[in-house]
Amino acid sequence: MTSRREHPTDPTGAPPAHRKGRTGPGEPATRESGTPHAYEPHLDGLFTYCLSVMCEHEAALAALGETLILADRQHARGRAPQDATATRPWLYALARWACLRRLAHRAAACAGTTFGTGRVADGPAPCAPGPGKTPGVPASPAAGHTLLDDATRARRRRELATLAWPEAAGTTAEQREALELSVRHRLTPAQIGAVLSMSTGETEDLLMKAACEVERTRAALRVVESGGCPAVTRLAGDDRLLLGTALRRELVRHVDECPQCRRAAERAMAGVSWPGTAPATATLALVEAPRRAVDAAVELARGARAQRTPRFDRNGFPVCDPNRPARRERLRG
Repeated sequence: MTSRREHPTDPTGAPPAHRKGRTGPGEPATRESGTPHAYEPHLDGLFTYCLSVMCEHEAALAALGETLILADRQHARGRAPQDATATRPWLYALARWACLRRLAHRAAACAGTTFGTGRVADGPAPCAPGPGKTPGVPASPAAGHTLLDDATRARRRRELATLAWPEAAGTTAEQREALELSVRHRLTPAQIGAVLSMSTGETEDLLMKAACEVERTRAALRVVESGGCPAVTRLAGDDRLLLGTALRRELVRHVDECPQCRRAAERAMAGVSWPGTAPATATLALVEAPRRAVDAAVELARGARAQRTPRFDRNGFPVCDPNRPARRERLRG
């Protein structure tokens, strides 16, 4: 098939302007408490991104609160990108750093890693799949879920379900993350490259390969819907198809090898624009950020005793080093 192409110098970690109740030079205007006004238009996208990575609402809110406080501090210090077009990808890069940091902490807790105090690291209970993985219900319910009413739990399940994208089942984690940023969040290849610390050429190549996999999966799903091949019917089982990675691989391989299914796929997909290559026509939902919960998360992050800061490149974007936690644990050992 074919595809169409520094640690905080302030003792509390918060800018002095916050403690005095006013904004500092270059700092976004802030409510008396809660989210800075300048970030309001980006909240839904940032919350959706954090939710797709963490797969759990409380963890996503905590990561978003940390993201906004970190952005606020960088603005106050004059270290945010000066180009207005870079603000949005910069916020996504900060959110990615916050999520990856929390996932590394969670992985250490799930593995029973002990820290210098000799105890197991604290962290959220569920082990999230990480960026680029298929969003879904957490592996185990967080402790806070027992305090939620049935309506809230049902709403949260629906919100997680809106992040599902069966056609992206065949992509790698890196490809899936790039596709999500392109299709769901409408970032350009250059902006995605800034978020993922890649060149624009590398990002375009990644998106092209990912779009090819989406195309093949989409064709296989159309063949399943047609119901013309007994072998496909046996593979799919029933009409309520839950497309996992292994099943997707078998379906795509069968469509590639079966002449009847290949012709059916070509007929079904003729003239269709593929997700990832035509983001203007693709529609993937964003989850509305609960403003009061976001404000609470921001205040919680602002009052946190130990506020971590990433390393930044010359453009002000955080540098994500996936091997840094492992090196830190080896040093502690």
